[in-house]
Amino acid sequence: MAKKTGDVSIGKFDILATYTYAKGLLDGLDDKEARERGMVAAVMGAKAKLGRPGGTAKDYHDDKSAAEKKKKSTITAASFDRQVADKMGPYFEETFLPALKKLAVAGLSYDEVKRLIQIPRLWGAKISGETFKERAAAPR
Repeated sequence: MAKKTGDVSIGKFDILATYTYAKGLLDGLDDKEARERGMVAAVMGAKAKLGRPGGTAKDYHDDKSAAEKKKKSTITAASFDRQVADKMGPYFEETFLPALKKLAVAGLSYDEVKRLIQIPRLWGAKISGETFKERAAAPR
């Protein structure tokens, strides 16, 4: 049985991974590398430089190595699918990714997206898919 929109649980990890993935696609990365970057960003946490352009390839590779060491496994595009996209089912492609792409195209940084979505600052905080949909569509 497919998940209903309200049954999807979305956390900061999902938002950061998918925002970074969407931003990577918009910046011209291929799908696989954009998904890997999404996972690296989510594992490393929101860094101040995420909202600004100009990170180097060396920065990315250093972050990826540190994230893999922290996770004790290799980060791949399949990791993104398993930990983010697949757990949301069809909601990911139909609602979540398109909404985050629109926010990235609008020039919002990750921190601005978090504020717009109003995800609680508490560790492990989650919002429903319906709540995300409503907040992401709110006028800016």
